[in-house]
Amino acid sequence: MPKKYEVIIIGSGPAGMTAAIYCARKGLQTLIIGKEVGGQVSKSAEIDNYLGFGFSTGTDLVNAFQEHVKKFNNIEHLHNVLVKDIKKQGKIFAVKSGTGDSYVAQSLIIASGRNPRMLDLPGEKEYRNKGISYCEVCDGPLFKGKKTAVIGSGNSGLEAALSLAKIASQVYVIEYTKNIAGDKYYQDELKKLKNVKFITSAQTTEFYGDKFVKGLKYKDLKTGKINDLKLEGIFIEIGWIPSIDFDKITKKTKYNEIIVDKQCHTNIPGIFAAGDITDVGYWQIIIAAGEGAKAALSAYSYLSKQK
Repeated sequence: MPKKYEVIIIGSGPAGMTAAIYCARKGLQTLIIGKEVGGQVSKSAEIDNYLGFGFSTGTDLVNAFQEHVKKFNNIEHLHNVLVKDIKKQGKIFAVKSGTGDSYVAQSLIIASGRNPRMLDLPGEKEYRNKGISYCEVCDGPLFKGKKTAVIGSGNSGLEAALSLAKIASQVYVIEYTKNIAGDKYYQDELKKLKNVKFITSAQTTEFYGDKFVKGLKYKDLKTGKINDLKLEGIFIEIGWIPSIDFDKITKKTKYNEIIVDKQCHTNIPGIFAAGDITDVGYWQIIIAAGEGAKAALSAYSYLSKQK
């Protein structure tokens, strides 16, 4: 028989871990199932906008989250486990993991976050982890003194470019539109650096190499000319998509985000959602944590009424 819990939380980023603490403080038997402790926070190099911490690295912040969660004996945490399916069975929810194990709970909190968006261009799959990366924090140090490019000029792209510029010999920021999209602060900082160059109105068309990536080709949208850019490392930073393949029952937006009200209720009584997986917007650590707390309090209120 599957082990029963009062709450199962899917995802162990800031939303999921905050939700777990609030559930535990309410005395609820809680299970966290997560692929990666800290979620995308663990891939952040520098964090200086999380209240009370001043400056922190993603790793340090995640370690602080984890140590806090460990203080509660009514929280179980399954690490490196994917959820494959969720089902509603009367007033009980069944969760099936990628390992084939099943768990049941009276309520669910979905906080599974987002995954990096791919360009789906020729050569991308072939050279993934062979010079093409979606995580500068993870792989940036491998490209010390090398020629690199960041595709995408949103805040994540510009942040990646700033970090790379400290170690790489050259950083190109490639943007499809004619304007750079990220915050002015990041733009101004990058423009001060001699080893950073912006290429706008540029449509990446393919990646090439041999054993490892050697470069990319892009179309100049102003002239129509195809240009060849020789590179040793490429970081794709074009956004994220919700990590929600397991959920076939909640209502979602056209962008596949779970629709929630201001108390984090979904359209299914007993299922709540928080963090980057929802349609709340503004994907920030502090917002995810706040929404996780709200989801937990809403789950507690729901369970109290059921009893």
